[in-house]
Amino acid sequence: MTLEFVKDAISLSGLTGSKLKSDVIGGYYRFWWGITSGGPRANYKYDTAIVELDAATGEMYIKETAETILGSAGHALNLKCTNPNTRNLKIVLVEKDVACYGHLKNVIKRRWGSADIRMAEGPLQSNSSNIYLLNKTLDNALSDIGRIGIRNSLFFFDPLRSVEYQTIEKVARKRINTFYKIGTEFIIFVFTSDWFLGRDEFASLPCSTDESGWTPDENDTVLEADALFGDTKWRGQILDNTSVQQREKDFIELYKNRLHKWFRYVLPLPFNPKTNQIFHLILCSNFDTGVRATRNFYSGKTGNPRYSPDNKATFKQFHKSHPEIFVGLTGVRRPLQWRILWKTIVDHEEGLCDCKCSDFEEIEPIRETRQRLLEWLEENGYLSRFGIDNAWRLPIQQYKLNWSTIKERLGVDPPLPLEPLSPEEIAE
Repeated sequence: MTLEFVKDAISLSGLTGSKLKSDVIGGYYRFWWGITSGGPRANYKYDTAIVELDAATGEMYIKETAETILGSAGHALNLKCTNPNTRNLKIVLVEKDVACYGHLKNVIKRRWGSADIRMAEGPLQSNSSNIYLLNKTLDNALSDIGRIGIRNSLFFFDPLRSVEYQTIEKVARKRINTFYKIGTEFIIFVFTSDWFLGRDEFASLPCSTDESGWTPDENDTVLEADALFGDTKWRGQILDNTSVQQREKDFIELYKNRLHKWFRYVLPLPFNPKTNQIFHLILCSNFDTGVRATRNFYSGKTGNPRYSPDNKATFKQFHKSHPEIFVGLTGVRRPLQWRILWKTIVDHEEGLCDCKCSDFEEIEPIRETRQRLLEWLEENGYLSRFGIDNAWRLPIQQYKLNWSTIKERLGVDPPLPLEPLSPEEIAE
């Protein structure tokens, strides 16, 4: 893709794409930092870092409205430079393109003149500004990022189309060294429809696994998709002649399952910049509250209904189905089985859970007991086993809500699929 600039802003199109994407990212940055820094109760004392791995210029020019707005890197810098409580927040901006990097420095000088660019570009050990500018490829920047000293971190992978899976693995392996460890989150950009519609010099994926029928350009696209997924296993499930819409859904579902290797919760947020175009911001996290808040924020921006099943009605049906586990409970006390089930229904993206979930530890501190509670829920049809290999090769059973049982027995429907805001809806 050829980059275009209007003054220092990268020129893009799509109120429902680029602008909405930027709004969602900016809102999430503020929310994420507010939680991970400890918030006002802890005087924002905990070290945090936002790492932009394709920072661009910090500004975007929206063609339809001829307006210049903050890009994601701009939102990160604005949070750092305008909030007096962000002394322990690090902003790390990586941009390999020389033109983008030059415009980024111009934007910083113009918008946040107090930021010391010379220090931000200088030796890591003498940087006391907590803003780091790296005009390097991602691979070269990773060693620097490792030396900066980052604790709670949010990494945004924002390439023009997609990021190689080996890059995801490199960062994850350094950051998430125990089973679904919290403290590191990824947001990954994927321009989903480009794989099936093509764009400029980028050919769409072929509709067959027969390599002899591929054009050279299609072969290049398949190899790029191999790099995205980290293997060739995806080909048999995507390279067919089903509809573009179905293949887009299958594509994101397969990619989501790859990411579950490192993250318990993976939430793709769809965006519709133009008719028939779709891209996704994929939030990867091991922190259930953050994922739920992001879904709610996106829903508010796009008109998707918030998921709010009826607790009282559901509890009544559960009590009716399992009176034996209520024996001896009085007042407002609830069976642990119910508390874990309800927590999973309302707070766990995709209804995924295991005995190591931190919110379950607040319900029952003993791991073996938590496992028995999950097994009870499985035996009674509320959970099914979810077979995904984790990065640490630990024999910890994961589960997924069995929505057919929950619907039939408790009268609860699963959350509706998230729908992007269309250009037509914006125009109205």
